[in-house]
Amino acid sequence: MKVFQIGFNRCGTLSLCDFFAQNGHKSVHWDNQKWDINFIKNHTEGNLLCYGFDDVVFWSDIKFVQRQFQVFAEQYPNSKFIYNIRNVDDWLESRENWYSSRPYFSNLDFGHILNNKIDIIQYWKSEWFYHKNVVEEYFVGDKSNRLLVYNIDTDSSDKIVNFLPELEFTNLDFPHKHKSKND
Repeated sequence: MKVFQIGFNRCGTLSLCDFFAQNGHKSVHWDNQKWDINFIKNHTEGNLLCYGFDDVVFWSDIKFVQRQFQVFAEQYPNSKFIYNIRNVDDWLESRENWYSSRPYFSNLDFGHILNNKIDIIQYWKSEWFYHKNVVEEYFVGDKSNRLLVYNIDTDSSDKIVNFLPELEFTNLDFPHKHKSKND
C-alpha cells in the first residue's frame, strides 16, 4: 500500500507524515528535494517511480508527486492519495511568512517568478486553484474512492483512518508540526 500526499506545503505535510510514522508506517517527507531526485532518476531509467523504496508507505511534501500524481496513480493502481488543504488565504499568509524568513528557498523555488516581477501571492493563488481543478478532474468515477480531501483546519484523524482501512492506526493523536500562531 502506498499513500501519496498531493496538496501544498504549509498545509500539514509534516504533521501528516508524523501521523503515519507514529502508527508504524514508514513515511518520508521532503528531505531537501532528495525524493524528487530519486523519482526523476527512476523515471529517466524506465523504472517504476518508487523503485527501490518498496517499504515506504506514505510520501509527503514532494513536488514531483504533487505535480505527477497521475503517473503514480497509474503505476500503483492500489495506491491512495491525500489532498491536504486549508483556508487558501491562511495558506498564502503562512507560505509568505515561511518563504520571507528563508530567502534562499524563495529564490531556489520561485526565482524565475521573482525575477520576472510577477506577484508571487497571485501566482501561488492561481497555482492553488489550478491544482485543485486538476485533482478534482482526475479523481472522478472509479478513481474517486482513491482520493481523500483532508482539511487540516477542520478534519480529525478519524477521516484518515476511515479512508485507509487497509492500514492499522492505533495512535489517533494528530501531531501539529510547525504550526505557529500565524498559521
